[in-house]
Amino acid sequence: MDVIKKYLLSPFKNDWKLLLCLSIPALLLGAFGLNQLGRLTTANLLALEGVKLACEFLFLGALLSLLHLLGVKNKWVLAAVAFVYYLTMTADLILLWYFKERFGAKYLNTMEGGDYDFLKDWRVISYFLVLAAFCIFAAKRYFQKSTRKTAISRLAVCLLGLALLYTANPLKLLPRPDNFYTSYLVPPSIVYTVNAVLAKRPQAHQEESLSAPLKELAQEYNVFSAKNTPAGKKYTRVILIASESLSNKYLHRVNGKIPPQASAPLDNLMTAYPSASLQHVTLSTLYGLTVIFTSHPYAQLAYENGYPVSFVKELKKQGFHTAFLRGANETYMDENILFKQAGFDEVIGATYFETRPEYKEYIDWWGLTDRQLFKYAGEYLQEHQKEPLFMTLLTVDSHVPLGRLDYLGQEYEEIDAEFYNIPTLPRAFARFGQDVERFLADLNKRGLFDENTLILVTADHPSYSNTPTNKLFKPYQADFDNLPFIIITKTPIKAPLADNKLISQLDIAPTVLDLLQAEPPSGFFGHSLFDTSARRSIFDIKEDYAVVTTEKENRVFPLNSPDEKDKALIHLMTTFLVK
Repeated sequence: MDVIKKYLLSPFKNDWKLLLCLSIPALLLGAFGLNQLGRLTTANLLALEGVKLACEFLFLGALLSLLHLLGVKNKWVLAAVAFVYYLTMTADLILLWYFKERFGAKYLNTMEGGDYDFLKDWRVISYFLVLAAFCIFAAKRYFQKSTRKTAISRLAVCLLGLALLYTANPLKLLPRPDNFYTSYLVPPSIVYTVNAVLAKRPQAHQEESLSAPLKELAQEYNVFSAKNTPAGKKYTRVILIASESLSNKYLHRVNGKIPPQASAPLDNLMTAYPSASLQHVTLSTLYGLTVIFTSHPYAQLAYENGYPVSFVKELKKQGFHTAFLRGANETYMDENILFKQAGFDEVIGATYFETRPEYKEYIDWWGLTDRQLFKYAGEYLQEHQKEPLFMTLLTVDSHVPLGRLDYLGQEYEEIDAEFYNIPTLPRAFARFGQDVERFLADLNKRGLFDENTLILVTADHPSYSNTPTNKLFKPYQADFDNLPFIIITKTPIKAPLADNKLISQLDIAPTVLDLLQAEPPSGFFGHSLFDTSARRSIFDIKEDYAVVTTEKENRVFPLNSPDEKDKALIHLMTTFLVK
């Protein structure tokens, strides 16, 4: 006992209160993360918080020791370091809030070009002030200077403790997949972020044929086997509308707390035409659109390798002119370059609209208003009405966190309900529905909605953050986060759609080609929604792990898993079949 006191406890004699105090935010983050990941049970919470506290306490102890060894003994400097540390944790919180993922390498390059006006919001400023006050309180109340000898001893104990936690994490004893999710939330935010940046990434495999083991695995998960049905015809005008962040929870037909009049335009379309509720497999725009275009779950590898598979390329081979129109800046994240690699002849966005006087005045916030984007789309379709045309429209007014703040004088039918007279996502989606209704009327007026026209309405990805409209989404339902998918034609298609919980974004590309009677490439992971008998698998690739779901299993594993079954699945998910 004396040895434990002397070598393990005594180095913390003056600092244990400070370290406990500074560990509290991480415990809150851990509890919030469990809730966001759908794993908040009493057993998981108690297990995670115990290990999280030990990990955070030891990590902060190591940082404190390093500061002492560097000669930093000023309380204000310590408070400033703590504040910067908690900013990293805040990034973790925001990603868990909006995307149910942690902050990592995937999101670092999304920061450039973002709209940071929200930093001026009084709520954000208040949060930073509270955070700063907490850091100052902890430093002034509990910080004490340590000798060099104490700092060295404390550093040694902290590093030893962290090594033991790393090699013998008790959370791994929990049942699957709780063992993964709880362990996933343990590393301090800064450690997780650095590790995500430095981690070795899986590489793409472009194959013309599959090896015997991979072919067997592909058959087991029924991928690379899309086929057409008799549902389609040779449409010559195809319009894919991808609404920013739309999910089922904003539709009255799914969520009864949404006022009927708020989502009536979309609900009416889903009643009149074939529609489906798709599982999402991505959580950001570039990734969502890439999966839609490729029917391949590994979006990052797809766009980093020039889109080895893309239904847009297939349409281009069929003689379609292909155009991508968006309200936001087309150069964001080099998407003007990437989407041309995906097969688009033209990528048009806010940079172009700024050169057009009639549109320039409607550019604000993230970009051109949706109504004006639809207006331009009608003009573009009119100009190209004599040639086969595929167009993707990506809207922007419903961008998180609150949707467009200022509609620049454009009037909408107002919804007399709570949350609809101020900027909120429910209001933004109500107005999106009105814009879609107006767009369809405009196509009719121009004579462009005929028997050769196919219009698809869906979303790039869902949004998870419900602030400040939480009560509209309680009690939570699993299908709230699914994506609507509507197939609009002059004469509604009568063929049934698959009624399967595993239909997903992966099925959009094969559905489009099926509707056009164009042969699907061999590299699709999904199946046409009109193929009602197809077995489906969902491959949801996160920042550094994957979730594979079939009718028989739900498998969660890190992308660097040593398990042989996991490694085989990773090989399958990184394979682009290009024969």
